[in-house]
Amino acid sequence: MGISLSAQTAYFLWSLVFGAALGAVYDLVRAARMLFRAKRIHVTVSDILFFAVCGVLTSLFALPFNKGDVRVFILFGEAVGFLAYRLTLGSVMGKVYAFSARLLRSFVQKTRKIIEKIFNFLLKALGGLLYNVGVIIDGLHQKAAEKKRLHRAEAAQASSKRRRRLLHKGLKDEKKKQKQSADRGRYSATQKGRGAKRR
Repeated sequence: MGISLSAQTAYFLWSLVFGAALGAVYDLVRAARMLFRAKRIHVTVSDILFFAVCGVLTSLFALPFNKGDVRVFILFGEAVGFLAYRLTLGSVMGKVYAFSARLLRSFVQKTRKIIEKIFNFLLKALGGLLYNVGVIIDGLHQKAAEKKRLHRAEAAQASSKRRRRLLHKGLKDEKKKQKQSADRGRYSATQKGRGAKRR
């Protein structure tokens, strides 16, 4: 069963609209290339990818109209719609995109410079802060080390005094013991002498 003339006319008109829509999408691709200043190899690759996607979308477009069969008049309608968009609104939009891309690049460059200045300022401030913190920590470390050294010296001095006191006390005790021993010896000698006299 063939397609009626009215249905083919409707498909053709829709293919014109679809071709114009593809032209608008291609303008977006062109705008991205302008913005990022794409090289020739990038332009070639993006064109190949775009037309491959267009082929898939054309097959999907023909699916509800003609059960997926792509007719020549559909391709012709898409091409006419695409060219009509490119030669009318597309040329104007190309200039708008080029102007917008220049403005956007200028804005991005100025914003990047401002961000770099802020980042450098913050980096310097952070570096100064870290340096001051390092100086403070180093000072605290030196104070702690000095305090520890003084504590060790005091402990060594106290230990030395304790040893001297113990030694002095030991000598005193020894003298005391010797004196007591001598006193006992004298006492026992005295007792023996008295006992001898009584006899």
